[in-house]
Amino acid sequence: MKKQAIMIPALAVIIFLSQGCFRTGPLPLAPVPDSLPETFLAGPKASGDNPGAAMAVHEPWWKSFGSSELNRIIDQALGSNFTIREALARLDQARAMSMETRSLLLPVITLEAGASHKRTRSQGQESTLDTIALGPAASYEMDLWGEIRSRTMAGDLSARASRSDLETAAMTLTAEVSNTWVDQLAAVKALDLVKQQLATNTLLLELLELRFENALSTSLDILQQQEAVAHVTAQIPPLEQEIKRLSNRLCLLQGKPPTNALAVINTDFPILTPLPAMGIPADLLSKRPDIQAAGFRLMADQWESRAEQAARLPSLNLTGTMGLQSSGLDALFNSWILSLGANMAATVFDGGKKAAAREQAKAVVAEGLAYYERTVFTALVEVEDALSEEVHQRAWLAALNQELDAARLALGEATRRYQRGIITFLPLISEQLNVQNLEKGIILQQAELIKARIALYRSLGGSFTQTKNLGKQK
Repeated sequence: MKKQAIMIPALAVIIFLSQGCFRTGPLPLAPVPDSLPETFLAGPKASGDNPGAAMAVHEPWWKSFGSSELNRIIDQALGSNFTIREALARLDQARAMSMETRSLLLPVITLEAGASHKRTRSQGQESTLDTIALGPAASYEMDLWGEIRSRTMAGDLSARASRSDLETAAMTLTAEVSNTWVDQLAAVKALDLVKQQLATNTLLLELLELRFENALSTSLDILQQQEAVAHVTAQIPPLEQEIKRLSNRLCLLQGKPPTNALAVINTDFPILTPLPAMGIPADLLSKRPDIQAAGFRLMADQWESRAEQAARLPSLNLTGTMGLQSSGLDALFNSWILSLGANMAATVFDGGKKAAAREQAKAVVAEGLAYYERTVFTALVEVEDALSEEVHQRAWLAALNQELDAARLALGEATRRYQRGIITFLPLISEQLNVQNLEKGIILQQAELIKARIALYRSLGGSFTQTKNLGKQK
């Protein structure tokens, strides 16, 4: 027992010292691309004298629209959306794999029990031997060169990348839900407008028919107005179908089957707040979860590359068993056996297998770097596109409103001239259709302006760590 008391602590010391044999060094960070611009080409700067201040994006950004209806839909979607639940399951898988890899840093201890019966015959004499054994056994691979530690770091970073993937899915989902909601809102408003136009056109047709009875209008006037009524009537079915399609889409995004209830209750477009402070492009590296995911995977690839380099070096394995062994149960606890062993192995020839694995790991790092930089610049382009789209959309809407004002004046003048018999009905119906088309077009472009703001919020990223109920049924 004295020998046992010495050997077991010695084994523990060896294992402890092996943990310090490997120095990981500083954690390699995802690089900032050299050509990343210092400022955005368009948009307001961050408030204050410091242009590099953090982006003042409202979180959750969709609440800046002031719609309790949209808030409810997004809250339901974040809890029940199928894509979010899939991403959450992948996160659980990544965390489990990380825990599995981390377990390699510790020894494997098993409890073994066995019994054997041996019968021999020699020179006419037969003998039997019964043996009973019970005790633990341990094995441990010393991480002399940091292979296991590197793979552990890679596993942890992969799990963090999966967490960022979940936040990316949430970022994409909130934008998709908001866009669908705005499209449905625009379709409902357009349908209401078309029905109003149909009522106006029908009333005008009745007036023309009355004028025709009094010989104040022609049959051509009536036919042209009937054509206008039919034109407006034909717009109703596709709008109703679009509303239904968008309603079904919202149901799917919320993780529930289609229902007959329309999601849109309040048909007023939200009033946009001023543009958020943009900060600087480098802020996207910490705000965009897709960039963070790409960065974590790049760092994981770098650690895997280190592990492949360490795998070419010799390995040292320690084994130990300690147990009770006897020829009978009555003497089992009166005898014991202790065995310690060490085995060092080094690859002499493998046909270039490990060298190929190392080169493959290097190529994976190069691929990850290219993907990371592409993700960064894609995010930058998305911000610039969203900024440009909102600026030009506002200018377009202003021009359309001016055109509508002019068209309404022209319609009023055409109506007065027709009533006086100065012009035919054709200029009047032409101006009427022009006004109605502009009214409908402005609704659609107002929706595009709101969607441009949604694209800006999405492109700026934002933290979704506060959404603790991601993927949880509500």
